[in-house]
This record gives sequence, C-alpha cells and structure tokens, in this order.
Amino acid sequence: MTVRPLMVHLPPFEQWVTVSYIGTGGEAGELRESWRIFDSPSGPAGAGPTDSASIAQAVDIDTQETNRAKVVLFAPQVLARQNAVATGGPLPEPRPGEIPTRNPIAFRAREVRTSSGTFGHLRIFTFETDDPRGYTQELIRLVRLLPRQGLILDVRDNGGGDMRVAECLLQVFTPHRVAPEPVQFLSSPLNLRICRSAVADLGIDLAAWIPSMDQALELGATFSEAFPATSPTAANTIGRQYFGPVVLVTNARCFSATDIFAAGFQDHGIGPVLGTDPNTGAGGANVWTHDVLCELMVHDPASPYAPLPKQSNMRVAIRRTLRVGARSGTPVEDLGVTPDAVHRMTRRDLLEDNADLLNRAGRMLAQERPAG
Repeated sequence: MTVRPLMVHLPPFEQWVTVSYIGTGGEAGELRESWRIFDSPSGPAGAGPTDSASIAQAVDIDTQETNRAKVVLFAPQVLARQNAVATGGPLPEPRPGEIPTRNPIAFRAREVRTSSGTFGHLRIFTFETDDPRGYTQELIRLVRLLPRQGLILDVRDNGGGDMRVAECLLQVFTPHRVAPEPVQFLSSPLNLRICRSAVADLGIDLAAWIPSMDQALELGATFSEAFPATSPTAANTIGRQYFGPVVLVTNARCFSATDIFAAGFQDHGIGPVLGTDPNTGAGGANVWTHDVLCELMVHDPASPYAPLPKQSNMRVAIRRTLRVGARSGTPVEDLGVTPDAVHRMTRRDLLEDNADLLNRAGRMLAQERPAG
C-alpha cells in the first residue's frame, strides 16, 4: 500500500484502494483498504538552526517519514523498545537471533545462517540522531558482538541523516585512513554572502569556501572549490573496530547521507557493494532548510529570506558532494553509487526474510579477505 507523508504530499483523491489478486489456490479476489491517517513518531529533536548539525543534514524527507510510518504499521515492537529505553522501563524480548539494541529505530543486529556460513547482519535504518556520540558507540558495541567471519552491512531504504555521522562510521570497518568527501557550493553572489554571514555572526565554519567563491564569481566558474564538511580528524579518531570482511547492501531508496556513506565505502575499498537495484538514489547533497537560511542571514539587512507563512518550510540542496579515491571529483548527486554486483529480489526474499539476498551476500563474504 502507498504510504504518503502529508508534510510533502497532497492527500490522495481516492477514498480507498482496491487490490485485485490471485490466491494460492488460483481463485481471484479483491481487497479494499481505506486510507488511514495518523501522526507518525517524531524524529530526533536535533539542534537549533544555529548549530553546525543543521548545516550537515543530508536526508530525503519523503523516505524518512515513510520509514517512520512503516515502523508504526509493521514494527510496533521497535517503538515499544524505544519507549522502554527512553523511560528506563523493562525491555521487550528481542526476536530470536537478534542482539538487543538501545537504538532500535536506527539499528537491527543479528546472526544469520547462509549457505556459505554464519555471518553478522546489521541493518542501519537511518543516520539521523541528536546524539552522534551515543549513536556511534552503540554501533560499535553491536559490531563487536557479531561474528568475525563477516558482516552484511545493510543500508537499504535508509533516507540519510547527518552526513558527518555517516562518514565517521567508515573508519570502524577499515584499517586505512578515511578521506571525507569534499563538498562544494554553486557559485553565486548570494551563496557568497551566506558563507560570510555564517562566519561573522554565528561562528559556523564556512570560511574555507569564501576565497574560491570570490574567484568563481570573477572567473565565471560554476562551482566553488570543494572541502570536507566532515572533520578529517573525526573521521579517523576511533579507528577500526570490526576486523572481518564486510559487504554493503544497497538499493535505489538509499538517499543523501546514505549515498555518501556508500560512496565512501566503495571509494576506500572497504568491501564489495551488493545492490538490489542498479544504483543508489543519487541524492548525495547537503540540504538546508529555509529556516536555516533565514538564521544564517538574520543580520544582513538585504537578506532575501523571510519566514514562510503558516509554519511552512522548504529545503534546498545547497552543497554537492564529490567522490574520492579512484573516482575522485565525480559528483554523488544525480549519479549515485553503482554496486559491484546486483541481486534481483526473489519471491523467497519477500516471504522468507531476504533469504536469497543474504545467501548472495554470504557467498561474496566467503570470497573476501578483511580490508588491510
């Protein structure tokens, strides 16, 4: 059934949806489902618009809101565990084979038996968090409890979040130094003013882009120079924490920070990328809200930004990310990440918890050696 976040879509014209089907016995049938309207659980509170976290967002709102609704519809036990963690109450029993997590909205960790052996399987549902340190520590705790024979790192349907959090996780899986992806602005007089206002009034560090923006306007260049939004120091402080081979599983609903994570995973040769689609979502951009733009230029009397009516908001892709390594300089935005191998989902995947997909990933892990 369609899940339609009303914060970015209009309500459907239809009052219900009718699905025609053929049953297992060959008989024809129909199912009529009326639209259900409810408030989905809120995401992380996040910081105010003057915080550096607000300018590091890389998230597809449609995907993230859809995922929150699906948790309510299909995984109420996740909400129950999340509420128990928040209130200090007794935790519900995890499903068989799962490792209990303090952040079930973001993670699901378990051992899986495949045709090639037993491996770890870690789903990362989102890179959204208002506690980056706690988020990272929980991921490290989980991977240390998973089998060292190999890890299936599954980011399908992850709509993104904080791009710095995503990039800082790469070091957990590789012994090599991680180079964060550089980002660049579209060159314009207004973007140059935004960078200068942020540095002067809010202490948000956009100073690195100012000289090249000046030159770009003079020379007619389309983009500024590119510099990392993620601190290279932060991207390499923790170091490797998982010492087995890793395969990354993606699909076409991997957006924004997840595009960036997948690109970094591939660019650093951490392991093969297995896709259930021929590409990721190709949304590798840093997005800012209209509220952030207003705040960044609040002291500029010539600012074109004013609060929108009726508590509405909008977002814009403000900086695009570029790949590193062998694909250095290639934009992630509009191109995405092409997996090293593609698995077409099967009926068994649908009915038996991704059985064929996990077997395919297991075969790839059995052929891999740990990075380094």
